Formats: sequence, structure tokens, C-alpha cells
Amino acid sequence: MNRRLTKVSKYLSFVLRHHPEAIGLKLDTDRWANVDELIAKANTSGKSITLAQVRDVVTLDEQKMFVFSDDGCRIRSN
Repeated sequence: MNRRLTKVSKYLSFVLRHHPEAIGLKLDTDRWANVDELIAKANTSGKSITLAQVRDVVTLDEQKMFVFSDDGCRIRSN
């Protein structure tokens, strides 16, 4: 992963694992987040994240820290 994707991965870890409230994100009872909402709230909070970057992080991360739901609309940390 390149430096930018590493930063996105660390940010996703911060939000999805530890502090979703930092950007006003609500996780469901199984800790899933809506991908579009995550991106929108991250961008509103000053982080420039795209859907392509999130997909690349999920796909390229060797540790498989994140996973998409079967329909690709939700994301959570493993």
C-alpha cells in the first residue's frame, strides 16, 4: 500500500474500531457502518477520502483489517 492508502487505513481504524462518534458515525449492533455515510462524514470532518481509496484499503490490506458486507454497502473492522 502506498503512503496515502496507509493514512486512509489508519483513519478507518481510528473511526471504525475506536471512535465512530468522532465524525458522528453510528455503527449498527454488529459494528457495521454504511460506506457512503462513512465517506461523507469523513469528508465533512476534513478528511478527503474517496470510495476508490476505501475499496483499495479493503482489497490491498494484507492483514485484512476491514471487510465489506456481501452487497458492498457496509464496512466494518475485523
